[in-house]
Amino acid sequence: MPAYDSVKVWEIDPARSTRTGPSRLRSSAGSEGRAGNPEDTRERSERNVRLGVWARLIAVAILSGAILWWPYGRSCGLGLAAYLAATAMIIVGGLWVVACTWICRMARTHAIAMLLALWGVGLIAVEVLPRVGYAKDQAAWLCGATPRVIP
Repeated sequence: MPAYDSVKVWEIDPARSTRTGPSRLRSSAGSEGRAGNPEDTRERSERNVRLGVWARLIAVAILSGAILWWPYGRSCGLGLAAYLAATAMIIVGGLWVVACTWICRMARTHAIAMLLALWGVGLIAVEVLPRVGYAKDQAAWLCGATPRVIP
């Protein structure tokens, strides 16, 4: 927490201490190399959190790219439902990474995650809009059904 970094740490009065010489509650000299240093532990923890956020972002980005090579039919029926579910996972994963990057204050990664979520919304819109009558071309939800024409 940045606000706590500026707090002054007072020296202990040597007359009231059982130790000889002045001591400090938190010493910055000589503690950089120790493994138990709270600052090092905090930095290590923050680095691990950031790596976790990047791992989530990479996983969602791989799914977002791989969806372009969907191996099954997605024109109607069960194939369409599976494709829409996979595309919904892109949106959910993107929003998950958006929340993580917001908490960790990772601005560039936040923007990339928002673009991935928007990409998922676009992929769903391409499939849904022709089926609800909004697009020029009409399509049906179920295989063998005729597309419903809305005047």
